[in-house]
Amino acid sequence: MGILDIKLKPPDVMGRSRNNKNRGSNKKKNTFVPRFHDNRQVEVAGEYRGVVEINAKGYGFAREMDHEFSYEPDDPFLKPDEVKRHYLRPGLVIEGEYEEDNHGNRHIYSIDKINGRDPIEWQRATRFELQTPIMPIEYLKLGQEPDNIEMRVLDLVAPVGKGQRALIVAPPRTGKTVLLKKIAESATTHYPDITTGVLLVDERPEEVTDFLRTTDAEVFASSNDKSTESHIRITELALGYVKRKAEMGEDAVLLIDSITRLGRAYNNAQESSGRTLSGGLDIRALEIPKKIFGSARKIEGGGSLTIVATCLVETNSRMDDLIFEEFKGTGNMELVLDRELANDRIFPAINISASGTRNEDKFIDDIEERNMVRRYLLKKSPKESMQSLLKVLKNTESNEELLNQIAAMV
Repeated sequence: MGILDIKLKPPDVMGRSRNNKNRGSNKKKNTFVPRFHDNRQVEVAGEYRGVVEINAKGYGFAREMDHEFSYEPDDPFLKPDEVKRHYLRPGLVIEGEYEEDNHGNRHIYSIDKINGRDPIEWQRATRFELQTPIMPIEYLKLGQEPDNIEMRVLDLVAPVGKGQRALIVAPPRTGKTVLLKKIAESATTHYPDITTGVLLVDERPEEVTDFLRTTDAEVFASSNDKSTESHIRITELALGYVKRKAEMGEDAVLLIDSITRLGRAYNNAQESSGRTLSGGLDIRALEIPKKIFGSARKIEGGGSLTIVATCLVETNSRMDDLIFEEFKGTGNMELVLDRELANDRIFPAINISASGTRNEDKFIDDIEERNMVRRYLLKKSPKESMQSLLKVLKNTESNEELLNQIAAMV
């Protein structure tokens, strides 16, 4: 049923909602074709394609593949015993045919594909939690254009590998959202075979619209005009969507903005344990957010799940400070943004000395040249070091050209 163990108010058995608009592409009307199923005659009403959601009663539904995983009264469904028989889990993309009874209820008649493959492949896949996690060993090169300065800085200061668990530590108004957009744009452009998703939790509605219009990544969003239950539901389905990709041997990237607001949502939904920390944070509220962040991994002999999450600091909120303290050190890559650099309009506002990637030598070849650049920059203040780096990058066509020049000087 997924990693969430918080009791939420689910849709009713048939998944009905107040929104009765026509779903369109999720249900293509076909001519009724008589079929025989379990020794009885049924009529196949059409085709479906959707993301699996399993409610509290065990019923599975094929939800619309959009940024809100919206549910409608006529979503095709499966009974609990059928969900177990097909080993279905939240986040799987299934497609096939559905049948319709006299009351208009749509029951899934056949599952022809799971995540675009034969269902047998899914049944043979080893469950995500049982596969062996290892350190990232493949480079996810993001700064491949000369003028993509933000990503070139990221590649030099804190390179990302497939399976990285990265935390972007960001004071307010330091450009974290712009940085996430750049990462999403670069990943979708240069790695079209990698599934790239963006999870926006408790985000401003206009930011959600901007992400939907400016990136080709799969955007999953619950804006700040939605309920806490919506935040948690979207998070579970988005995480399940990328985990199922990695489970079947593919590479996936999930960008989360932000892990702080996600922690607040779980704190609001958490039944009180009787132990509350200063700032109003329940002692058990971050158990599931930490599991979500901990899902990032490179799977030995298989796929990978890379998670890049932003974390808010310096917000004058004791709860936000506690959330950061809980996640600090849990990742294997940290990118620290600097308020002073942002105030001086120096972007990306990255504190080079405080940022870095653990065990980067596993997937980086020119590590010595990179260290020479870093040693030179660390002798300066954060502002001077970033200005020096930006000046050098603008005079070179690629990071490789810069590192080759350094190697020639040695």
